[in-house]
Amino acid sequence: MNRDEVRRTYEKRKTERAATLGALEGRARAVGLARAAVVVAVIALLGAIVWAHLPDVAWLGVLALVASFAALVVVHARIYAAKDRAAAAVAFYEAGLSRLAGTWLTSPKPAGDRFSREDHPYGDDLDVYGAGSLFRLLDATSTRFGEETLSAWLSGERPGAYPDGVKARQAAVKDVASRLDLRENLAVLGSMLGEEKPDPRPFLAWATEAPGGVPVVWVARILPLFTIGAFVLGHAGLLHPRAFFAPLALSYVLTFALAAKIAPIVNRASSRESALSRYADLIALVEAEAFEAPLLADLQARLKTSGLSATAELRRLGAIVGFLDARENGMFRFVIAPVFLWDINCASFLDAWRARAGKVAPAWFEALGELEALASLANFAFENEDYAWPELGEGARFEAEALAHPLLPRDKRVANDVSVPGPGAALVITGSNMAGKSTMLRALGVNAVLALAGAPACARRLSMGPLTVVTSMRVRDSLGDGTSRFYAELKKLRRVLDAARKADPPAFYLLDEVLHGTNARERLIGARALVKELSRIGAVGAISTHDLALGELEDELAGKVKNVHFEEQVEGEVMTFDYKLRPGVVQSSNALRLMKIVGLDVVE
Repeated sequence: MNRDEVRRTYEKRKTERAATLGALEGRARAVGLARAAVVVAVIALLGAIVWAHLPDVAWLGVLALVASFAALVVVHARIYAAKDRAAAAVAFYEAGLSRLAGTWLTSPKPAGDRFSREDHPYGDDLDVYGAGSLFRLLDATSTRFGEETLSAWLSGERPGAYPDGVKARQAAVKDVASRLDLRENLAVLGSMLGEEKPDPRPFLAWATEAPGGVPVVWVARILPLFTIGAFVLGHAGLLHPRAFFAPLALSYVLTFALAAKIAPIVNRASSRESALSRYADLIALVEAEAFEAPLLADLQARLKTSGLSATAELRRLGAIVGFLDARENGMFRFVIAPVFLWDINCASFLDAWRARAGKVAPAWFEALGELEALASLANFAFENEDYAWPELGEGARFEAEALAHPLLPRDKRVANDVSVPGPGAALVITGSNMAGKSTMLRALGVNAVLALAGAPACARRLSMGPLTVVTSMRVRDSLGDGTSRFYAELKKLRRVLDAARKADPPAFYLLDEVLHGTNARERLIGARALVKELSRIGAVGAISTHDLALGELEDELAGKVKNVHFEEQVEGEVMTFDYKLRPGVVQSSNALRLMKIVGLDVVE
């Protein structure tokens, strides 16, 4: 689908889901009124029984009304659940339309700030996290595992094996991109987990522990049968009427004697079960899909590593914990539970579950998280059908046609052809202030990040080899650390150089206004030495500079360095930019003109 078709599809589905939501809200109001009417009817009937002395058969009417009220409560709950799902579906399509319209920056969703760190090789420079970031644009996950998987792919912390692993992700993203219903349902069921993405790790920590070793399991299974049997037989006259007191007393003794050992098992399980049934619904969605991509089939296989499906196992555990929660009622805990040795039996079922499924449970959530990350990239691919699927080859290189920055609005970004054709190759980008040098560097980096994550790139065509992205663009001094801007940049450049020397695959470096904090002579000497060293070790990349003399590297490193530039256009007193990349070194400067524009009185 092209973008217009995607937009129409989203708008149509949003309208349908909104209509469903409106109908459900109407039904919810009607059922609410019916509940209120039943309560009034019960009160009126009770009053008539008491004061009008209605016959005893009127109590059947009370029971019928109470049963009706209970049924309405169940119906009301189901309607509200359906209403929540419909609202989540509306929100899913609203988010998609926001991305298509370029208004996604106002999204209230978190932007992955918890993953951001100062020492990351490129995260801050390329706007991977934060407001207006790549992560904010892509993230459609609902779980912590999904969010962390997407972050790991974008940050390069969990790269796919090149090229097969990246190609497998590409195939999986294409498969999920073709399944709009699946992506909608993932978002809808994920929203049922709660407003904040829940973290299942406390549950997984409990699940992967060795079973606690519940004592007297078989006694706990058999003794309640003796108690109930003795009670029934006593009332039938086949045993002494009080014969059941002996097994009942033993049950109470065992319940209280083993309470200290059993309580930690059942209490920890109950406190860590949160949202298990909702996770089960999400996983069931994954299990039921008929995927074609091998990576997705592998994810499904990981959901059956215990012998049963993850859905079945989670629902079994949910049932056990549901039985445990009955203990929250005081009457049940102290009167009924001891008769059935409830806590001991539930604890033994929990131990059996952990022994069978506990160790493989982390794999279920990892698989779910990976699918969520793939779905995030699939939304991006579906909504940008004109983006290119990167061609992955051998050798350090990066070559693109009509490359642009995906975080810029479509009506404002300008595409350019770029070529860094082999090991040691570099672009030296000169140009006027505000002409587009930094944006070009970020476009190169962000698209490389997308390509290595398995996503399409914002280009008509992109061909690249295995690369490790490293950057030095934004540099900040630190008053607290006593670090000047220049020294902070030196430290950052040292990290780039060290990373490039160790990088496997080769480094793809992006350097903006290198050594900006020192004089022109020393800046030029340092920048020349840096580019030569990066070229010598086989890294590829691009460097922006105002030092036109750096363009001499094209002759010194013939066949390796290429000069390109951006320039301004001036008509009278009006200065504009077309952001088109041109060959060669820039021949103009606009610094003095910009100073005058902002009101500085300078004399040329």
